[in-house]
This record gives sequence, structure tokens and C-alpha cells, in this order.
Amino acid sequence: DDLVDFASELKLSFFQLGISHQISASIVMQVLCHVLPSLEKIRKEGLDGHEKIKSYIWWLSLGFAIVAACTVSCYSLQYSIYAASHRVKHVILTSFLLVLGAMSTTWICDTITESGFGHGSSLIICVGILTGYTNTLHKMLTQFSGNVCTSWPYILGVAGIFMMVTMGAVLVTEGCRKIKLQYYGFKLASSAGKENSPVTEVEPYIPFNINPTGMQPLLTTSYLLAFPSIMASIFRSPFWENLKEILNPMTSVGGSPWIYYLTYAFFVFVFNIFDIANLPKEISDYLNKMSARVPKIKPGRATVDYLTKIQTSTRFWGGLLLSLLATSSLLLDRYLRQINEGFSIGFTSVLIIVGSIIELRRSYQAYNVMPALSKVLKRYGA
Repeated sequence: DDLVDFASELKLSFFQLGISHQISASIVMQVLCHVLPSLEKIRKEGLDGHEKIKSYIWWLSLGFAIVAACTVSCYSLQYSIYAASHRVKHVILTSFLLVLGAMSTTWICDTITESGFGHGSSLIICVGILTGYTNTLHKMLTQFSGNVCTSWPYILGVAGIFMMVTMGAVLVTEGCRKIKLQYYGFKLASSAGKENSPVTEVEPYIPFNINPTGMQPLLTTSYLLAFPSIMASIFRSPFWENLKEILNPMTSVGGSPWIYYLTYAFFVFVFNIFDIANLPKEISDYLNKMSARVPKIKPGRATVDYLTKIQTSTRFWGGLLLSLLATSSLLLDRYLRQINEGFSIGFTSVLIIVGSIIELRRSYQAYNVMPALSKVLKRYGA
């Protein structure tokens, strides 16, 4: 739970590294694709380019996994009796097993993603959170078993907060602003008048989501703020130790807990509004190829400026709402942990779970509509 904040004993598992190496590789590759012209050219090559980028991400995640496995293996020497006389063999064997577990997790995530049922890494994290909720539920039932009558106000209050957090997560995930489009000399095929047709004519639009990256800003911020703790555990440097204490919300030794929460809210906000892909420019180019335009907006630079303004506005309010919701969830978790003998509901985890379920629902709906859509396209000769 403390992300490699080791104590007097060390427990390693086959999947110890989780999917942090894959998330780090995806973030690095996303940055490189818009910094290096060669990678940007490959990214625009369609399906073939996508496969090349995915292979690069796989090799990069393998490199991150090897570095992380070697670091954990070297640090585990002081906890291993076997390593007293076989230090090199211990590091090689432990690193090999950790890398094997990490890349197995990567393969599982890629398989889920390619099947079309949501994003694999998000679902893996969601399942891990749901698994941990069994322990939390057992502690809650144990605590309330002796005084059920007096605990009803508390249970109703927690249920109410749970519903509010869930509705907030749905709003952040589903909220978007729709920009209408017009096509030059082209009319959509309509199935009006065909009662059994699964497709109806809809007005074309561009959806600008207030939170286009889902719950990824929460995961990225959590890994970023946990990095000083990991470095302090490995190197024991005074700098990392002080930074770890400053960013520790459970103590006030290094700084006030509000420093951590303000930093957390700031990074969630920044990661949500940050657009390295220059999406308005790509949308404008795509509209020109499709002979489409935004009503009352001239094609070209005016369209890019208009879409940039819309995207900045939606992402600003979406980032503000997401950071407020995530920080409030952290504060509620801290309060409940203080009054519940060290455990809490985990409202931040609820945000991730709701986002993953909504993404899974979208993928399932798209999977179901594909056969009907194929029939309609064949009917119109597409």
C-alpha cells in the first residue's frame, strides 16, 4: 500500500512490480511521439504505425521493468538469508522472476485491450482495488457487529457520501461539450422510415470531453507523489527523506498535511488540462479532409483557434472538478481512517472503479453495435 515503503521485513510476490512500468512507458512514448519527428510520422501511418508504436512501448516497458526489478532485488539482499553466500545469483534469479511477472501482467493488459473490452491496465487496477475491498468490508462488519443500532447514522452518512462521489465520477467521466459540424455537398444516409433499422440519422458533432484521459491523472499523480518515498527507501538520502516527510499527509514532521493535498490537487489539474497532442490542429486537418466545417467558423486557422478555445475551457473546468473531487475524497478517507481504527472506504478508489466500469460499458455497447453497423454499411454499398 505504501509503494515499496519497506519495514523490518520484505515480502515479494511474482507480480510485485504491478503495471507501473507499463504506465511509465506509455507516458514516455506519448511524449516522444510529439517531440521526435520520426515517431510522429510513424504515429500517423494508421494501423501499421500503431503496431510499431505498441512494440516500442513493449520494449520500453521491458526496460523499465528490468531497472525496477534490479533495484528491488539489490535492496532485498539485506532481507535474504540465501543472499549471504549467493548475492549475484540472488539478484539475477529475483530480477528474472520479477520481470517475468511484470511482463506477464503487460501481456494480460494488452490482451484485454485488443479484445475490445475496455483498457486493460485500468481494468487490472480496478480488479486490484475491488480485491482489497474485501478486507475493508470485513473490518467494517467486525466493528459494527456489536452496536448495529447506534451505527445506522454513520452507515447512512457513508452511503450518502458514496453516492455523491459516484455521481461526481460519472459527471467527470461522461461530461462533454458538443460542437456541431456541417458537410459540403454530403448528406448522411438516413434510415428514417425503416422501422427495423438499427441506425438512425444523427446530427454530426465533435465531442470535447471535460476529462478526456479518464482517471489517468489520478494514477499519474499518485505515482509521482510516491516517487520520493521510493527513492528514500532505496538510497536513504537526507534530501529524499526530507521530501518524503514533506509529502506525507499522515504526519506533520516535514510540513503541514495541506501541502500534500494542495500538491495533489495541482498535479491532477495540470495533467488533465495538459494537451501534448495538439488535438485542435489534428481535428482541423481531419475536417478539411472530410469536407466538413464548424458552422459560422472559417476553415483553417480560425477553426484551430476556436477549437483550442473550446478545449481549454472544457479541460479547465473538468480539471478543476476532478481535482476538487479527488482531493475531497482523500480528505474523507483520512477522516474516516482516524475514526475507524485505521481503515477507510477509499473514495479515491471509487473514482477509478466508476471510470473503469463506464469505459467497459462503452466498449461493450460498441462491440454489440458492430454487426448491425456492418449490415447498414453493406446496404449502402460502403
